[in-house]
Amino acid sequence: MVILKKQGVILSINDLGTGYSSLSYIKWFPIDTMKIYQSFNEKLVNYKGDLLIVKATITMSKTLNLEIIAEVVENKKHVDFLKKQKCDIIQEFYLSKPLPVSELKKFGKMREPILINGK
Repeated sequence: MVILKKQGVILSINDLGTGYSSLSYIKWFPIDTMKIYQSFNEKLVNYKGDLLIVKATITMSKTLNLEIIAEVVENKKHVDFLKKQKCDIIQEFYLSKPLPVSELKKFGKMREPILINGK
C-alpha cells in the first residue's frame, strides 16, 4: 500500500460498514476517502436511521481528515442535506445518468463543475 500511495494512488473505503468494509481498515491502510453506502443515501430523507448513519459517517470522516463521497445521490433534497453536512463529493444520477466516454466529454464541456463543499 505504501508503494501505491507514493505513486499518487488514492485509497478509499467503499460501502463503509457493509460486507468486508470495516472501520479497522482506517488504522491498517493509508485511506484517503470514505464512500457512504448507496442504500443509506437512497433513503436518507425518509428514514431517520439512515439519516443519522450518514451524518455520523460524515462527522467521523471529517474527524479523521478523510474525504467523504456519497453514492447514488438522486435529488435536490439529498444534495441539500449532504451539503449541509459538509459532504465533499456526490456521485451518480443527480447530475446525469452514467454516460459513455463520448457523451461524457460533451457533458463535461456543457456544465460548470458543481462542488458540494466549495472546494
